[in-house]
Amino acid sequence: MLGDFPARRMVLGWLKAGVVETGVGFAPTTEGVPQGGVISPLILNIALHGLEEAAGVRYQSGASADKVTPTSPAVTRYADDLVVCCHTRQQAEQVKAKLAEWLAPRGLAFNEAKTRIVHLTEGFDFLAFNLRRYRNGKLLITPSKAAVKEFRKRLAREFHALRGANVAAVLARIVPITRGWVAYHRTVVSSRVFDALGNYLWKLTYKWACWSHSNKPKRWIVQRYYGKFNKFRGDRWVFGDRATGAYLPKPSWTEIVRHTLVKGGASPDDPDLTRYWAQRRRKVKPPLDSATVRLLSRQDGRCPFEDPPQTPQGWEWWYLWVTKKAITADYLVCQDEPDTSRDRRTHLVHAHCSRRKNPVRVAASTVL
Repeated sequence: MLGDFPARRMVLGWLKAGVVETGVGFAPTTEGVPQGGVISPLILNIALHGLEEAAGVRYQSGASADKVTPTSPAVTRYADDLVVCCHTRQQAEQVKAKLAEWLAPRGLAFNEAKTRIVHLTEGFDFLAFNLRRYRNGKLLITPSKAAVKEFRKRLAREFHALRGANVAAVLARIVPITRGWVAYHRTVVSSRVFDALGNYLWKLTYKWACWSHSNKPKRWIVQRYYGKFNKFRGDRWVFGDRATGAYLPKPSWTEIVRHTLVKGGASPDDPDLTRYWAQRRRKVKPPLDSATVRLLSRQDGRCPFEDPPQTPQGWEWWYLWVTKKAITADYLVCQDEPDTSRDRRTHLVHAHCSRRKNPVRVAASTVL
C-alpha cells in the first residue's frame, strides 16, 4: 500500500459533543467521551466514515478490488490517527486541503502540531511503529524508538515500585506487561529489539534481586532466582520462582509472525462473512510458548480465545485473563508416551477445573 511515494501522518485533534444520561433523562453536554474511553474508537469510526472517499481514494475492480488504483492516494486510519500515502508532495497537499474541507462541517480539524509531510525515506512513526524505506529499497516496519524508550522507562518504574515484594509478586506484575508489549510488536521487524529488551530485563531482575538480598553473595542470588525453568529450552539464565516454577519468558522467545491483511472491505459485523472471520481467528497463532501452543492445538483449542487485541495494553489484559482463567499445565505420571491413553497425557485445563480435580503434580513450567 505504501509504495515509492511520500507519506504523511495526519493526527486529528477534535472535540466530541454528545449527551450525558442523568437521573431524569438526557442533557446536552460539551464534555463528551473521556479520552481513552472504550467507546471512543467506535464513535470516531462513525464520525469519520467516508474519509477515504473524501481523500480521493479509488479502488480497482474485479479480483483486485482490495487494491487502490495506481494514481490514487492510500489511507490507513486507526480511530483519529491516520496516514495518507501519496505519489507527490503536491498530491499530499491537495489531499490535506480536501480532508480539511470535509472535516470542517463535522466540527473537526487537523492538529497542525502533529501533522506533517515527509518522504518515505525519512521514515515516520505511527501507532508505536516506525515505517521507513531504506537505501536498498526495502520497506521495514520496526518498533519506534519512542515506544521502546517509554517501555524501558515503565519497566524500570515497575521494578523500583516492586522493591520489597517477593518474586511471585514481581512475576505477576511484570510478565503480563512484557508479554503484552512483545505480542503487539511481534508482527514487524522486532528481533533485535526483543534481544535488547531481554538483556535489559535481565539487568532489572538482577538489580532487584541484589537489592532484595543485599547481605547475600551473588552466587546465592543466582542459584535462588535463575535457572532452566523452561524445560523446552537450554537457557539456564531465566528469572523465576523455584517454589512455584513460574518464570519470566524472554522477549526473544516470541516468534515473529507477519500480520495478514483483511480481505477487501470485510467487516466482522457482516453475517455473510462469519465463516471467513472464524477461519481467520483460527489461523491467528497465540503469542504463547511453543509447548503451550502444541498442547492447545492437540486439544482442538479447548481454551477459548477472543479476537487478538490491538494495543500493548490490550495484550497485557489478555495475558492477565489467560493467567487467571485459562491455563494450568498438569504433567501427569505418564507424559506423551506412545502407549499412553489420551486422557493420561500432558494436557491443559482451566484453573477452576483443576481446583475441582484431585490434587495433581503441577508442572514446573506454567503459562507464567
